[in-house]
Amino acid sequence: MFKDLLVPMTGTPGDTDALNMAIDLATQLDAHLSILELVNLPMLTTGPWGLIPGDMVDLYKTLRQQGERNVAALKVRMEKEPVSSEIRIVESLFVEPYQMAAHCAHYADLTIVAGSVADAADTHAYVGSLLVESGRPVLVVPPRCKLPMPPRRIVAAWKPTREATRAFHDALPLFRTADIVDVVVFNPTSGERADGEQPGADIATHLARHGVNVNVVMLQTGNDSIGFALNQHAESISAQLLVAGGYGHSRIREWALGGTTEDLLREASVPVLFSH
Repeated sequence: MFKDLLVPMTGTPGDTDALNMAIDLATQLDAHLSILELVNLPMLTTGPWGLIPGDMVDLYKTLRQQGERNVAALKVRMEKEPVSSEIRIVESLFVEPYQMAAHCAHYADLTIVAGSVADAADTHAYVGSLLVESGRPVLVVPPRCKLPMPPRRIVAAWKPTREATRAFHDALPLFRTADIVDVVVFNPTSGERADGEQPGADIATHLARHGVNVNVVMLQTGNDSIGFALNQHAESISAQLLVAGGYGHSRIREWALGGTTEDLLREASVPVLFSH
């Protein structure tokens, strides 16, 4: 069960939606919610005599003051919510803020982070770092998404890989409380080293032993990407959550060639729980 949730503030418009969903989830699960206000301090530069220029000192002061104002506003917000919570200000000087977020995610069950309506570098950096570096699942919330949590109808993309297996087991707390979970197998191929003699049957049986109500769906993508087809199926059944393995290829290759992770970050209209 998810009992320790983390929400890093990315400085993007989607932060409000991610926080709202995290509060909803924490309320329903009786979980503790940690909110990170990340202050990104640029690297220090020195003057001709080794002194720190005054404009750098002023910039640090301005950034810290803005961070403190953001924390104060978050505290006012959280005072109204019936959840256990804390708000921490974290400075990043020698590392990027998304790397600090990934470090803090080591001590949480689930990280909830803002998605983006465009190909935003900030969203990619946070999701990529949290997935690859933290070892914990990441729930990406599309902007303006206000679906109830925990979800009652879930769509989960299955392929017998490490990433998908990890995603399914990370999502078990949500699978168990859902009314039904569609396990989707794309372009299935039978055989011991492929999707099994009955594609989807083995993972469905495994989930059923955990008390999950499973419906196996086999889809052909045709000329569409898996990410597009998965999102289309989720919309057709009014799903409230997608579950998928993230970054099946190397991270560099994934950024260069796209892939299902990239497609879902761009196209998903519902929250996506990724695991790596």
